[in-house]
Order: sequence, then structure tokens, then C-alpha cells
Amino acid sequence: MESAVQFLLSSVRDNLIVTFLCVLSVYVVVKYGYGPFNFWKNLGVPQVDVQYPFIGNLMYSLKMAPHEATTLAYKAFPNERFVGTYTFQKPVLMVRDPELVEAVLIKDFSTLSDRGNSDDPNSGKLAKHLLNLKEEHWKIMRNKLTPTFTSGKLKGMHSQLVECAESLMTLMKELEDGRSFEVRDIVSRLTMDVIASCAFGLSIDTINHPESEFRNMGLTIFKPTAKGKLLFTLRVLPRPLLKIARKLMSNSVNFEKFFVGVVDSTLEHRKQNNIVRADFLHLMNEIRQKEQEMIAKKELDGDGPYLFDHASLVSNAFVFFLAGFETTASTMSYCMYELAMNQDVQEKLYEEVATVLKKHDGEPSYNAMQEMNYLEQVISETLRMHPPATSVSRKVTKDYRVPGSDVVLPPGVNVFVPIYALHHDPQHFPEPEKFVPERFDEGKDAISKGTYAPFGDGPRICIGSRFAKLEIKVAMAMMLQRYKIVPCEKTESPLKYDPNSFLLVPKGGIWLAIQPRNKV
Repeated sequence: MESAVQFLLSSVRDNLIVTFLCVLSVYVVVKYGYGPFNFWKNLGVPQVDVQYPFIGNLMYSLKMAPHEATTLAYKAFPNERFVGTYTFQKPVLMVRDPELVEAVLIKDFSTLSDRGNSDDPNSGKLAKHLLNLKEEHWKIMRNKLTPTFTSGKLKGMHSQLVECAESLMTLMKELEDGRSFEVRDIVSRLTMDVIASCAFGLSIDTINHPESEFRNMGLTIFKPTAKGKLLFTLRVLPRPLLKIARKLMSNSVNFEKFFVGVVDSTLEHRKQNNIVRADFLHLMNEIRQKEQEMIAKKELDGDGPYLFDHASLVSNAFVFFLAGFETTASTMSYCMYELAMNQDVQEKLYEEVATVLKKHDGEPSYNAMQEMNYLEQVISETLRMHPPATSVSRKVTKDYRVPGSDVVLPPGVNVFVPIYALHHDPQHFPEPEKFVPERFDEGKDAISKGTYAPFGDGPRICIGSRFAKLEIKVAMAMMLQRYKIVPCEKTESPLKYDPNSFLLVPKGGIWLAIQPRNKV
């Protein structure tokens, strides 16, 4: 009898412990798993339904291409000016209204000057660049670098663009038999040669030697993988946790060692041989040398926090490499695809190219490029349909009242602009899935402010956008002068996007063919 009572008491005690643990688990999940997801509700902001405790809507982002999840949220609230969402448990405000987009990126820049989810500029040898810098440091750095992208500087690099494009034309001769080719593979060789020449002053001839270490580095960085996409998404984590995640998921390739070595060896070679080249590396080194001279003359504080030091030079060279390689190759690939799928547009563009180049003795000069207005429209429409950045974000740096509302955002909240969704909204661009370059004809109604921002907008707009567009213009003009771009049996329509990429990358690539103009 006594043993039976003890057994019963023991069972009750065990059941109480199990019950307590169950209740505690439910409490933890509700309070800490779902509790933070009341942030927008407490502010009276409509929000996207939360999928899972702790991670929120993360699975949407991981399972879909970068623009798809945000476009779903954008379309789910057609009558709202802004919508609350979450990355993990971090609140993010998505703005849908063009006036709010303009406010966030331009008018209220003083309160939203920092990029959302930027890295610590002191976290590595390649981290001290414009994309990561904040407030005053960013402003000073931007002012120092802006002169490297003036019209005069771009004009000085034009011959290098033409030289690289000529090499591409030589490669395309091998494709005149009508065989299909993967477009991004071809044009990424061009963009790699251009950035190596114009940023680093190197002639690597990737077009004829595609296995160069430079190109392999670029391909490795942008190769779509589930691990890479997850690591990109984890940028919202607190920095100590992010550092651990990066160590656990790091790539074996040492990008820092490679790029620092390239920059240092190039600068040393130029110094020893008294070589001067009109490229970005030289222009940035001039900034650094000028500051060193001012420090020596005690005209500048050598311990100041905003000096353009070695880390600044290497880091910005690295960013020019990344942006100049992948995003330019992507835009040019999509441009070729749209021309192949819209032959009427291609023929109209060919007529302009032929007319302008004839006026300039067949030479793709800098001045000739400025006269190709329809080519400018074609590139603008390509960037509308296939923006290199499908979204941009800004971080609130002090209390910010959302214009036209009573909602006040505290510091630290990210504000998100869904570029792709805005570009494909029929309210802003009728029949958005149609390729219509005439939308950007200056003689027609202007594009509404806050609806078009392929390179971002405002003070933080991409500093190299004019260089990228000039490079695309030169290559496309020279290509259309010689070839007609056509679909092939491998061409997909519509394109499908790789869910493992954090950029807008077509799954399986873009396959096209060419026909020589003299045989068309």
C-alpha cells in the first residue's frame, strides 16, 4: 500500500514537471517567439502575416527569388501606402507609395542616411567602402570619390571600353555560324576585362582566357548557392552572431588576400616603374597621397577618423570590382535578351546605331554614344524590367514620423523600397511585362518620381551608374553594328529566376544566337 502511494505521488510529481515544462515552453514561444511580431500592430501599421515563431517570414525569402517574396507582400496590400514586415524578428517597413519612396531616399535623407543591414566597416580588410560607411564618414568618403566619375574622367576611360569591346567582337566571330551561346558567360568576360582595366589597370584578357583567377573570384562570389543566400540574409543578425555565422559558413577562397595582393602589387609596380594610368586605382591613390602630404605638412590630422587610408583604397577598389562585374553583365545580358525577343525594337535601335556611327566615321566615340537616345531608352527599359538591385533599404537614425501619418519609427528600424515591385506595378507602368523603351522618351510624359530607381536614388544613388551605362552603350552599339541578336532553341520565355541567388539571376542562364548583319 505504501509503495502504491509513493508511486502515485511520484507520477503526479512527474506529470506536474512535464506540465510545467509544457506551459513554460508555450510561454517562451508566445512571448519570445511571437511577441516581437506585435511591433507593427502596436503602431497601427498593417503587417504581413507571420509564418513561424522566432524567424518570422524568413522561409519565404529563402525559398523564393529575391524579388518574389517582396512582390507578393506588395500586391497583398494594394490600398496601403506602407506595410510592416519582419526579417527574423527585426521590424522592416516596406513603402509602396511613390511619394514615400521619394521621401525615404531623397527628401528625408538626413534621418535615413544609412543603408539597412550594412556591415561594420572595420570588420575586415575589404569592408571600409561606401556601402558600409555611415553618416559623416560616408558623406566625406562620397565627396572624395565623386570626382573619379565625372564626365571628363569617363571620357578618359572610353578608349579602354572600346578596346575591351573589340575583343568581345573578335570572340563573337566564332559564333557567327548560328550556334547557341549562354549570354552571361560571354558578356561577363567583357565586364571583367573592363573592370580589371579601368579599376586596376590590368590587362587580363578574360575574353580569350576565361579561366583567369580574376574571373574565377568574381564567379565564386556571385555563384547562386543556398548557403550564400542564407549568409546574405543573416546580415540582420547582431554583429557578434553574424561573425560566428560567417566563420561557420565561410568560403575557403581567401578574397581578402587576393584583392589586397592585387592592389598592393599593382601600386608597387607603378611606383617602381613610374607608371601613370587614368584608372580608378590611380585616382584613389592620388586621394590617399594628397592626404599623406597634408599630414606631413600638418595641414591634416593624421589620427583623424575619416582619412582615406590603405583600407579605404582597397575596399572601394573591391566594391568597384563587384559592381562593375556582375551587375553590368546582368543588365547587358537582359538587354540582349529583350532585343532578341522584341525584333521591332532591335531594328529601330539598329537604325539609330547605324545612322549615328556613320556620322562619326564608324567609330564608337564618346560623343557618338551621347547621341544614341533610343539606346539610352532601351537600357532604361531593361533596367526597369530587370533592376540589378531588386530593393534598397535605409535605416532610421533618429525618430522619424512617416509623412502623412501618425506613425513614428524609432532609430534602428529599416525602411525597405521594393524596386522590382514598383517597376512592375501597372499603376506606374502600363502593361509592365511588355518591353517598351518609348516609356523613357523625353518627349512623352515624364516617369513619375518615386517609381523608378534601378540604381537607388538620392545622395546614396550608385556612384558608378554612369560608367556602367556607358560601358553597356559601347558594347551594344558595336554588337548591333555587326550582328542581329535572335532567340534559339534553348531560349526560355518567360525567364525563371534562381531562388538561391540574392540577385536577379535567370535559372539555367540566357541562351541566344547571332546572325551577321551582312548576311541578314
